[in-house]
Amino acid sequence: MNKDDLFTCFKIDDLKDLPDAVLNLLEGDLDTRNKVYAELIQLNNYDMSFDWFQGLYENELSERKQKKQDFTPNSIGVLCSELTGQLGSIHEPTAGNGSMIIADWWQRCSKKMPWEHFPSQNMVTCWELSARSIPILLLNMSIRGIMGYVYHGDVLTKDIKQKYVLLNRIDDTLGFSEIIKVDINTKIVEV
Repeated sequence: MNKDDLFTCFKIDDLKDLPDAVLNLLEGDLDTRNKVYAELIQLNNYDMSFDWFQGLYENELSERKQKKQDFTPNSIGVLCSELTGQLGSIHEPTAGNGSMIIADWWQRCSKKMPWEHFPSQNMVTCWELSARSIPILLLNMSIRGIMGYVYHGDVLTKDIKQKYVLLNRIDDTLGFSEIIKVDINTKIVEV
């Protein structure tokens, strides 16, 4: 995806504004979000197999020096998915924009007919520390109908800034997931 397409799609003039523009989209009206999702899918020739934002993000938005961010090439994500051959839930402790999750999701989906892959049977739990990466990660997961949990925080210290639940109500790999922001100060009482 090129910069001009992103600028038009998210109505921004500078790539540094992308994370905020994506977050505003995700927190806004679902119909508007779904229209932008459809536009993004079309701009990427309906190819959902990789992180569309990785190249631009890695070159222009990453915090490689400050936070030692590095990015996993899609081929490594595919290889890891093939090596593990994992069924069921996955955990990604340093998710970034979600390229490993996308590679695994694509490997699982491409081996089945769309009506045979159920997001609820392939839950994802991931952590990401970077506030710049969280909006892109949420978009990447929700546009692919992935279900699971995203923790904005430090996986090593378990310090959580924000928790999100991704819910695909129709449990359809071709559907989008809702993003539910969870109040982390709420105490859960088990009965």
